Formats: sequence, C-alpha cells, structure tokens
Amino acid sequence: MTRNLLFSLMLWLLEVILVASFVSDRWTRELQLAEDRMMIGYFGADKESQISHTAQRWFDRLFVSTGIRESVFRYFIPTERERQMSKGFEDVGRHDLFPFIESRLNVLWDTIFQMIKRLTTASVWLPYLAASLLPFVVDGLVRRKISQTNFDYPSPMAHRYSLYLILGALYLLLVSLTLPFPIPPQAVPVGVFVVAYAVNVLLANTQKRV
Repeated sequence: MTRNLLFSLMLWLLEVILVASFVSDRWTRELQLAEDRMMIGYFGADKESQISHTAQRWFDRLFVSTGIRESVFRYFIPTERERQMSKGFEDVGRHDLFPFIESRLNVLWDTIFQMIKRLTTASVWLPYLAASLLPFVVDGLVRRKISQTNFDYPSPMAHRYSLYLILGALYLLLVSLTLPFPIPPQAVPVGVFVVAYAVNVLLANTQKRV
C-alpha cells in the first residue's frame, strides 16, 4: 500500500514537471479563462469572483507574502545588478535562455495557482459531501447488518474493487488539480457520488465478524 502511494505521488510529480516543461504560458492563461467561463455559467459571476479572490488570497499568503515566489525567480534568473557584476557575461542568456526559464516558471506558478483555485472550488461542495455520503453509509451498514442475520455472504470481490474505486477516485482528484485542461465544476459532485456509492458497496460487503 505504501509503495503504491509513493508510486502515485511520483506520477503526480512527474505530471507537474511535464506541465511546467512543455505547456506554454499562453495555454495556461487560456485554460484559466475557459475554467472561469464554465464556473460563471454554473455558479454565477458572484460566486466565481468569491472563489477567485479566496484562491488569490491563499496563493499570496503562501507564496507571495513569504517571498517564495520571488526567491525562485531570483534563484534561476540573474538580476541586472548581478549581470553587471559578471564582467564579460552581462548579456549571456539575456534574449534566449533566461526568457525561456522565466516562461517555464510562470507556467509552474500559474499551475500552482490553478491547483489552489480548484481546491477552493472543491471545498464549495464539502457541505454536500456529508449530506450525500451519510445515506450511503447508513444503507451500507444496514445491508451488512442484514447479511449477518441470514445466510447471505459478502462479496470479497465487490469489497476489494469498491476500495480500488475509492482510491482511484481520490487519485484522479489529485491528478486533476494540475491537469493542463479545463475541468468543469460539475466534476466534483460526480466524483462525490462515485465515492459515496463505492463506500456503500464497501461497507455492505465487509466480511462478517463473529
């Protein structure tokens, strides 16, 4: 289990690296605009503006106010003062290498901001998560209790694959945070329903205990 978790995290980090390396900064801007339009169409302009301001506040608090964002840029891109102090190398990479590095860093930070915004959007559905999950949990426990009083046997296969479905849905949620394609806001409630149904099957097919 731990090995699979580490492998999944490595795949996610590889996705982040690939996005930062090959996706253009123009594409990330268009992606953000496309998601903003979908959110306005689904939540309305006021709610979209609230989500955007919340995400921007968290991004500024975590990376701008702390100086992390500026430090990353300064680590990879020399300042004009540093250029002038490097006699004979003042213009090395000025018009090719460092503009390319800057564009890659812009994509990276845009991806991080979009990840925070998607997390903020997902948090909007948290109250509905409990409301939708509770009936599935209760039904699963009741079905398991009924099976304990008769000759029905829980299905180990249904138990195993429902657990795989839950883990797969959670992993898809993690991957979708940095996916370089617009994610519709309706994806979260669909994922919640899938997880709730899988939890229902998991509980209903938990092995009996004497």
